[in-house]
Amino acid sequence: MKTEEIVQNYQIKLLKIIFKEIDNLMTKKENADINAQKFAKSSNTVNTSAYWKSVGNAEFYIKEIYQKLSALAEIDRLFNWSNHLHQERLKFVSKYPKVMEKYRQTNIAGHKTV
Repeated sequence: MKTEEIVQNYQIKLLKIIFKEIDNLMTKKENADINAQKFAKSSNTVNTSAYWKSVGNAEFYIKEIYQKLSALAEIDRLFNWSNHLHQERLKFVSKYPKVMEKYRQTNIAGHKTV
């Protein structure tokens, strides 16, 4: 069995996993931003390791989010899943509106944003 066939057979499971991971990463990034903002309110805390750790975490989460968005785009390129969101098997996407919005905003797949 070729790699593309394997991915096609498991694309819905893969999409579910990737959507959930992106959603979790987006939450973690938001929390890291909140922490960094709390530390930034005082000029003394901007130089603390806790502040820089929060900033570093946010940057890490951004990188991870974009890697996973690229995976969504590749699966989309191969199987065109984003044009079939009306299908029952893809209804789970509606649980992740922020992720879908981010996917459309980034336009990684080269599709027109809707």
